[in-house]
Amino acid sequence: MFQMVRRAIVLGCLLASALAAPAGAQSLNRAWVSGRGADAAGCGAPTNPCRSLQYVHDSVIAAGGEIDVLDPAGYGAITITKAISIVNDGVGTAGVQQPTAGQNAIAINAGPTDTVTLRGLNIDGLGSGYTGVELNSGGVLTVVNCVTRHFGLAGIYINPTSGTTTVSISNTIASDNVHDGIEFGPGGTGVVNGVISRTTVANNVDSGVAIINNGSGSASATIVDSLASNNDDGFVAANAGASVLLGHSVATGNSAGVYLGPSAIGQTYGDNNLSGNPFGNSPLSPVAMQ
Repeated sequence: MFQMVRRAIVLGCLLASALAAPAGAQSLNRAWVSGRGADAAGCGAPTNPCRSLQYVHDSVIAAGGEIDVLDPAGYGAITITKAISIVNDGVGTAGVQQPTAGQNAIAINAGPTDTVTLRGLNIDGLGSGYTGVELNSGGVLTVVNCVTRHFGLAGIYINPTSGTTTVSISNTIASDNVHDGIEFGPGGTGVVNGVISRTTVANNVDSGVAIINNGSGSASATIVDSLASNNDDGFVAANAGASVLLGHSVATGNSAGVYLGPSAIGQTYGDNNLSGNPFGNSPLSPVAMQ
């Protein structure tokens, strides 16, 4: 009898605990944000959307889940610490702004096997923010149909210090940044391998795309169907362990279209247009297309 009573008490406590837990706290696989939403317990459904990306990340969505944008609005800066997708599939401008000097609009501090996807975001530093998207750690990053501009360091900055990170950037614009449009800059033992396709890097004070290995790992990028214009240097690779492969891309109106630092590797499929750059281009080694 005593055991039955004790079991009933335990079950009652567990039930009470479950009922007291916030509804949907980090448990939804899909949640919505809206300019008309509110960050409050229970938000996340299309009929009751949340207001900010950070609230959904912290309080609503489970690891591996997806945040969807319902309507045009600004949704605030976000720090990502788990696998997640943020998706705007054509509802209008989904703004992610960072007006504070030294701060990132989207900071990614995820696990070594986590996958992060960003789609359809307008990421703006308003002339003060540090980076648009900065990945410090994470396994896979996909950036699609985004614009990132007006940042003090770079539009997209990939700088892990350990592990291997795979990056895919497509149909994206990185422009008007004080240093680089896109930079792969791993340190320590970090390895970054990426593909950049159908992407424009323009009007960046330093480089359009900079592949710079800062540690004992490596950094490589295959760049296809992309445009670098009106940067100091269009496409850059620097330091041992850094490599870039260009295919069907254009560099024009830069000081140098392609610049290779000492020990860096540059290759080409031989079908690029690298004209209109006053300081010319570093020589690239031909690679046969299969």
